[in-house]
Amino acid sequence: MLAGMMAEARTHIQASEADPHLARCRDAINNVPWVIQSSDGTWIANPWKVPEPAIQLLQPNAILSLQYVNQHLRQAVSLLIVDCSDARDLMGHYPPICYPSQGEEEMMDQRLSRVWHLPHMDIHGMEYHFAPKSPTDEEQTVYNFFVIPLVPSHIVSHRELDGVIYPDMDGVDASGEDYQRRHFGAAEFQLVTGPGMTQQERDQAMVDLLTPCENLFLTLENRPSGGN
Repeated sequence: MLAGMMAEARTHIQASEADPHLARCRDAINNVPWVIQSSDGTWIANPWKVPEPAIQLLQPNAILSLQYVNQHLRQAVSLLIVDCSDARDLMGHYPPICYPSQGEEEMMDQRLSRVWHLPHMDIHGMEYHFAPKSPTDEEQTVYNFFVIPLVPSHIVSHRELDGVIYPDMDGVDASGEDYQRRHFGAAEFQLVTGPGMTQQERDQAMVDLLTPCENLFLTLENRPSGGN
């Protein structure tokens, strides 16, 4: 029995086996462009500070928080990309949990399942709306989705989650519960806007800012770059 247990343990994926993937994710996130040309002007980014409690909660492998401003359109959007080596660490940052914990009420009747079409891929995600928590605050719209990596082992569960963009936490939870998948983690994308933009304008900003990230998605999915 002991020999069988030892043999079975040798099949377990070790944390070190995910290190090359996590390093590639860090490099790719750190190379997201801060200046993005679009058909309607140029988006220019400035760093947007992530609160220290959020960093402690997430324990990120990599995190990037930027506010992009398009002077021509007079629009500003915030983009957050966070990659965690343990997918379970993203739970506290999931919008239906994170925003209400800060006193912002979700407007449930406006929650939508969405698809955004990039030149070479579709992004399946969710749209959330949160009411202002005080008269001096503004309503916020949050576009959110997750990227779950392919785990190169024949013994992991949930093969349907290998290298996919997933709209909500259900797939992230399932991946994080499998100790064989856990070390490869998952990533989350959030685009946040205020009340001054229409859905069409938000969608266009999403496409503008994420089109240069198509190869980043492939890296986070643990797939070869498509060279797009």
